[in-house]
Amino acid sequence: MSSPATLTVMGARGTLPVAGLSASRYGGNTSCLAVRTGERAIVLDAGSGIVPLGRSLLAEGVREIDVLLTHAHYDHVLGLPFFAPLFAEGASVRLWYAGDPVCPDAEALLGQLIRAPFLPFAPEVFRAGLSFGALPRAGAVELSGGLRVVTAPVHHPGGSLAVRVEGPGATAVYVPDFEHDDGPMDAALTEVLRGADLAFLDTTYLPDEYPGFRGFGHSHWRRCAEIAAAAGVTRWGAFHHAPDRSDAALHALEGTLAEAAPGAFVTREGMVFDL
Repeated sequence: MSSPATLTVMGARGTLPVAGLSASRYGGNTSCLAVRTGERAIVLDAGSGIVPLGRSLLAEGVREIDVLLTHAHYDHVLGLPFFAPLFAEGASVRLWYAGDPVCPDAEALLGQLIRAPFLPFAPEVFRAGLSFGALPRAGAVELSGGLRVVTAPVHHPGGSLAVRVEGPGATAVYVPDFEHDDGPMDAALTEVLRGADLAFLDTTYLPDEYPGFRGFGHSHWRRCAEIAAAAGVTRWGAFHHAPDRSDAALHALEGTLAEAAPGAFVTREGMVFDL
């Protein structure tokens, strides 16, 4: 029998980590979700939120970890060199990546990310059992713990992925970075979202801000609500908050969503969901 799975939000901020009182409620760490089942974990993206996650996983005795990267922009990988399980003997970490023109696979990405002059160490210092997986741009991967991962490309500069995690009793979809195209990419995203119990969608901009940032690769809550409704998804979280979006502004967005998209919420660090 598969172990119950939970999903924890470790970081919901986009672009840059932020700190201070204005970000104390919703959090300032960048993109990272953790799906736990038994003594293993699947980590979605390695933003700064993966740093406290790593310490927690070791303290809880979790030693089998898959890290799935939607893409390699800084805010989604900057925490990876400081992920504590990589330094722990007896831990097993598998890094999954779909590849890009510069880094064709996960091993190449890790080598580019952890090197001089940017860091004073290289991947050779890691003591964990480290392996690499090829994440499909459009396809499925079966993982242990009763979890299945389905991926699809989304509209974002340099490319990114939507990741659908199908658990023992529920399905969650993670789409941290995408820009709606009102066309075929939105149609494909709708199918990935179809029937999900929970989703996290890129709402970096407010609808009235978006025209000034068209082409930057991010969306707004109104278009996300339309796509989610078309997919039959009512429970979804506004995600990838702009670094200058204060707690007060995000609280105001909560009120807007409560009226315009019942079931939607503003994602906060520390939220835990059953899968």
